[in-house]
Amino acid sequence: MPPPIYVFTWTSIIKFGLFNAQDLQVNSCEWFLSTNKTNHRTDVFDNGALILRRGQPFTITLYLNRPLQSGENVTFIVETGPTPSEDMKTRTTFSLFDNADQKSWSSVLTSSNSNALTVAINSPPEAVIGYYILSVSKNTSSTQAVSPQAIGGFYLLFNPWSHEDDVFLGDENERQEYVLNERGVIFTGSETDIVAATWNYNQFEKTILETCFAILDRSINYQSDPGSDVAQRNDPLYVCRVLNATLNSKDENGVLVENWSGFYEDGVSPTSWNGSTAILQSWYFKGYKPVKYGQCWVYGGVLCTVLRCLGIPTRVITNFNSAQDKNANLYIDIFYDSNGSSNGAMQDLMWNFHVWNEAWFARKDLDPAYSGWQVMDATPLEKSDEIYRCGPAPLVAIKEGDVDLKYDVAFMFASVNADFSHWIQFSDGTKKRISNDTRYIGKYISTKAVGSDSRVDITHLYKPPEGSMEERQVFEKAVNKLLESPLVELEKKMLYFKRRGEEKLRRGTILSGSFSLSQVPSLGQDVDIILSLQNLTANHIQVIVNITTASILYTGRHKYEIWADAKIAPLAPNEGKNISIPLTYAQYKKYLGEDNLIRTTALCQVVGEEEHILVEKDIILLKPPITIKGPDHGSMKSALTAEVIITNTLSETMESCVLVVEGGGLINGSVQHDLPPLKPGEKTLVNFLITPFKSGSKTLIAIFSCDKIKNVKTYHHITVAP
Repeated sequence: MPPPIYVFTWTSIIKFGLFNAQDLQVNSCEWFLSTNKTNHRTDVFDNGALILRRGQPFTITLYLNRPLQSGENVTFIVETGPTPSEDMKTRTTFSLFDNADQKSWSSVLTSSNSNALTVAINSPPEAVIGYYILSVSKNTSSTQAVSPQAIGGFYLLFNPWSHEDDVFLGDENERQEYVLNERGVIFTGSETDIVAATWNYNQFEKTILETCFAILDRSINYQSDPGSDVAQRNDPLYVCRVLNATLNSKDENGVLVENWSGFYEDGVSPTSWNGSTAILQSWYFKGYKPVKYGQCWVYGGVLCTVLRCLGIPTRVITNFNSAQDKNANLYIDIFYDSNGSSNGAMQDLMWNFHVWNEAWFARKDLDPAYSGWQVMDATPLEKSDEIYRCGPAPLVAIKEGDVDLKYDVAFMFASVNADFSHWIQFSDGTKKRISNDTRYIGKYISTKAVGSDSRVDITHLYKPPEGSMEERQVFEKAVNKLLESPLVELEKKMLYFKRRGEEKLRRGTILSGSFSLSQVPSLGQDVDIILSLQNLTANHIQVIVNITTASILYTGRHKYEIWADAKIAPLAPNEGKNISIPLTYAQYKKYLGEDNLIRTTALCQVVGEEEHILVEKDIILLKPPITIKGPDHGSMKSALTAEVIITNTLSETMESCVLVVEGGGLINGSVQHDLPPLKPGEKTLVNFLITPFKSGSKTLIAIFSCDKIKNVKTYHHITVAP
């Protein structure tokens, strides 16, 4: 808690001393770094500077060259930014003996002893965040000092503990999680196989705070008008919008370059990153050169680090079956040719998962009902106001279908609640819609639980229950709002044409089909895919089945076609039939990317009928097992032994084997072990020592790579006692 404030009168000042004509100077200043940083909850920063949170007093002691004389007063000047201005509220002057005002910069004398004045200085809850210079001058009843004496500087951050701050968060457990927690979990995989991956935010590591402000200073806004940009940094909405743009490198030399090609030889594969520190420090210390490479979870992890560092409560969100609505009509249209091959050049995208962020603050530009969690996406997918960024969009607005509100609510609404349609485009250019699924998009929207690594499903915060009347009403409301927006006539006609929200099931009236697997497939093994067809009629039918298998990225984009075939399947009345589709390791091994994803598609047409059904399944191949055995508890500076076990489940030898071990607070940097080749079925054990140097919940990460597969990870949590 801040120290108590006592007000001293002129009488109590004058009695201390002697008066002379010597100019008043500050000989030194005591900043009470430990006390102030503890009171402001910034003692966790690995930074020797004074770091404060706005709207909360801090204490300093000025040691003067002589006592104050009758009629004298001390004036403080605080300045931030390259062109401090009182009009911009980046420069403020206030006197020691003026009335204290909690809504503005002010000071109160708390004690006095001869030449020493101990002062509590308060910053307003809407102060600009940044690095401030504090200066002191003397004024009297007749004259004002013209040459202020700079006595030092401090960082000022947002304050989620202050009721008056726009980022105020009322629950202490949530503040501990969303502001102070340096380690998190990001969920990836698919709706049927959700994977939890540790991410080290490390927002209080050395140089991270300086890097965060450097990112703001590299923005387009700052480059065009530094004074105006800095002046708007009192607003978390503005800060978040700028950071969403500057974390990617599309429009300026932002932090991260995006890459989904699968080729990362001139940089670092996105799956190699385990935390934000290496990325941010590389960008900062290499002259603001964009770091290669990032994908959605990397952007989400880094943005979380930056916002938590600046004091804005933030969490990372994963949406499974996430839509990228490129033509902004709230429908995701996937096109196939008559052979069942996907035409990826002309369509929206359906991601297996997509990661973004939510930040907590008040929306003063909107109705108060829209305050709270604000959704934003730093992954450069679409432009917003001519710059690659997305949000902040109020979470409430997304759920309510208020797609006309700022910022980018329509894009985020489509990501979680668009309708999903499959089309056939025939050789003559005609198109036929064969399904419309109103429930497929936006599944298991997930974030890390407060106080544990558990997954919390927050889908209900983004939309009403799928299949409910309320959900369909919200969808229609969103479509109507888009139709009312100032679109050109052609675009309006297209939207009217696509108002087709009725459910059109993938199951036909004559035929139904589904894919299954005989066992959970692992990388290096053959995969036995089974297509089950069911005749739904009392007639004999023949079915033409066009089957394709392709390696895909988690974004849904096809990478390589692996195999294609066509079959004719006769079905007796009401008959069900299983068709085996073997896929060998030899067939797929050279086509896989790091996502280890294969999509199998069967386009089935009943001969002599108009009916088509599309059956599709994404297959995630399990990576070879890697485990860590080690203690669950330890103490600082006491060595611990851990063991990594790697097993080769492939049918061929693993060459160029490398194991990397790292862990914030457990290992400085990382430790690399080059391993001998590992034959099929063989197992290898690697022992190593770790000596914790930070207390708290820490995570040991082991990453294995070889010529056949990259970045197989496993985690082990250790609680380190002080």
